[in-house]
Amino acid sequence: MGGQTCPRPGTKARIEWELLTRSRGATREQLDKATGWKAYSYINDTKGLAKRYGGTPRWEGQGPGRRFWIE
Repeated sequence: MGGQTCPRPGTKARIEWELLTRSRGATREQLDKATGWKAYSYINDTKGLAKRYGGTPRWEGQGPGRRFWIE
């Protein structure tokens, strides 16, 4: 990966990364809107980004208001 600390600019992964690493993370609804995806959950994306670029994946709640973040 060449020591990248976050996904490349202009990618959906970068959009997710920027939302997930904010202080309060993002809700499923916010992630859907920002990425154009209609996902049931972002658990795997959150886990994958945290594993690849560092951090601990977290989530809480359920439904469209379920919140995801990376610490």
